[in-house]
Amino acid sequence: MKRMTRDLQIKADKYNKGGETVTYKLLIFTCYGGCATGVGASKACIRIWEQNPDDVKIGCLPAVIVPWKFNEIMKKSAKRILIDACGVQCGKKLFKKEGMSVDRYIELTSTLGLKKTKKLPSEDLEKGIYKIVQKEVNTLLGKNLLQEEKTGKELLIAFGTDDGENLNNDHVGMAKYFYVYKFINNKEVLIEKRKNVAFKGNESIKHGDPKKAKATYSVLEGIDVLVGKKFGPNITRLLRKFVCVVARTQSFSNAIEAVHSNMGRIVEEKNKEGDRKHIVL
Repeated sequence: MKRMTRDLQIKADKYNKGGETVTYKLLIFTCYGGCATGVGASKACIRIWEQNPDDVKIGCLPAVIVPWKFNEIMKKSAKRILIDACGVQCGKKLFKKEGMSVDRYIELTSTLGLKKTKKLPSEDLEKGIYKIVQKEVNTLLGKNLLQEEKTGKELLIAFGTDDGENLNNDHVGMAKYFYVYKFINNKEVLIEKRKNVAFKGNESIKHGDPKKAKATYSVLEGIDVLVGKKFGPNITRLLRKFVCVVARTQSFSNAIEAVHSNMGRIVEEKNKEGDRKHIVL
């Protein structure tokens, strides 16, 4: 009787894919590379498996070269996601050679705009990697968390200004100050005024120089969204760190109102992580 019950439970836990019986909705493969992004990816995958034990399982990457295991993987997984730690793309090359298809592919150093480092990941990097992988997994599993994030997640949004009342007229990175607001549940609170001391208006550095972008990064650590009237050529670099919002208004009050009215678009763009576009309000 126990064996019959167990067999029935196994059948109940399986999913149907085009008439074929499969065991898992999603198999996750990662390279487990010995670098910061590799370790971060392995931790993220284990955490996601623990959170979704009925739908998700970690697959064995080297097993795809074994013919019978290859066939088993193809038959027993409805969808597959592959995560490579760096630009060498070991997993992608192996999958291509063996003819294994995937529904999502992530290469972390490019997505995060980082160089490969052979060390353990920081806590912030682990969190960032987890968010990237979780987002793709939720999409593949048909879970939509966007509405929950719209209403319950706190965002730190910085506005570039010279006088504390209006957005500065030059590129946002040239602002004398950044006023940081916490946005949550349709409300905003001014929590900090940061002086733009990193750049100091050095006119010898031309617009678009990576040094300007790095200077802005350093001043705006922890910020989710950057709002300004103008952005220079460095906007492509800034998008790796923040959602960039171009506000076609002068006053703070109008810019804040515009952000509230378009919070859904902003959250959606933030969740894209490595594939962001700037927003014009």
